Amino acid sequence: MPNSCGLCRLPDSLREILGTALSRLPTLTDRERQILGRLVSSEEYGELARSLGISERTVKFHVANLRNKLGGLSRLQLCQVALLDLTCLPDTAGICAAHPAR
Repeated sequence: MPNSCGLCRLPDSLREILGTALSRLPTLTDRERQILGRLVSSEEYGELARSLGISERTVKFHVANLRNKLGGLSRLQLCQVALLDLTCLPDTAGICAAHPAR
């Protein structure tokens, strides 16, 4: 699959979970999207909070909301969603015709 994206290359069960999460991204707030994009850098919650000028508790609150809104995903799965989503990581390339940019 030379023109396939990362989502197309995943096993069916994971593709379904992450595909559902990707379809729910429009429900996120701007702050939730910001945090989702930064989770990929593997920042600790405290470090992430300091970089955004908010409390660690607020970061945890937003991550909990992300997990709930996107289908009960783990932090690792949230990172996978962020990597697959061009709007969180605009420099990410490799979207295929089956999954056009959002």
